Amino acid sequence: MFFQPDLADIGLGLNMTKPLAILILALTCATLHAQTVIVKGTGAGAVHATGAGSVRGVATAAVAGITATGGTITNYTQDSTNWQAHIFTNVGTTSFVVSAGSGNLEILSVAGGGGGGCCNAGGGGAGGVLTTNISVSVQSYTVTIGDGGGGTLLDVGGLGEGSNGFNSVFESLTAFGGGGGGARGANTVLGGDGASGGSGGGAGKGGHTGGSATNGQGYAGGNYGVIGVPYTGAGGGGASAVGENSAPGLYHPDGGVGISNNITGSYVWYGGGGGGGGNTAYGLGGLGGGGDGAMGGAGNPGNPGVSNTGGGGGSSGGSGMDAGGLGGSGIVIVRYVVP
Repeated sequence: MFFQPDLADIGLGLNMTKPLAILILALTCATLHAQTVIVKGTGAGAVHATGAGSVRGVATAAVAGITATGGTITNYTQDSTNWQAHIFTNVGTTSFVVSAGSGNLEILSVAGGGGGGCCNAGGGGAGGVLTTNISVSVQSYTVTIGDGGGGTLLDVGGLGEGSNGFNSVFESLTAFGGGGGGARGANTVLGGDGASGGSGGGAGKGGHTGGSATNGQGYAGGNYGVIGVPYTGAGGGGASAVGENSAPGLYHPDGGVGISNNITGSYVWYGGGGGGGGNTAYGLGGLGGGGDGAMGGAGNPGNPGVSNTGGGGGSSGGSGMDAGGLGGSGIVIVRYVVP
């Protein structure tokens, strides 16, 4: 755009000659022509003016990220980073749906804990705890929350092993259910090893071994040595420690300790093993939702693992009349950065 000013106006009422006014006008126009003026916005109508009087619209996109639904959604700030988490707690299968965007997803998946064994038996192993990162884009992802395993009474063979917990899954990423606690025997020959799983179940009374764990998801259950007082089963394995062994003179075979994670914005413990049970002693459940074992005769069932922690169930006391505790159900939590 060009205009022809009135040279008399340029003089601004000053006693100025015409040649001098022309010189001032030329210098002023040159200065204006050389200026770069930048006015940025985030909308499509943002102005970015630069150079020789140019004016052009610039569309600046919003910060890239993920838009998704599923589970219970919570937002928080952690170390100056804004996060959105989706928490899945209901047992069964559902979906995490990315409707727009793409990016990195952090995942915590905890399987259901194993059930406690019956009667001088082993505690249930914790459900496997799996943490990982994946890239996601627009699509639907399957989420499955595993339930805890059952605790049982003595069966006709004189055994009462706890059942394994059920797997928790995000698409194809699987946390494996905890191993059931091994049962006591009707005599010194019968009895049971702990079952293998995410973490292994503790061994039942009488020279048995704890179940093995899934690599990277948990630890083995405790062993039971030579039979003898106090006849207490071994502890189930936890997400960060083995279950405690049992043997004559060992009175507190606790479940293995779990692991803490702050994917929800604050630290929560998951994956504690169940405690062993017996006639005159019992083990405590491991930190992370493990159920305590029970002590004594009839009327002393094992304590359940805590829901949505994957804690193993505790063993029942010495009577064959009471079942081991149920394993705690699992959980899946995902989070991603938001603007």
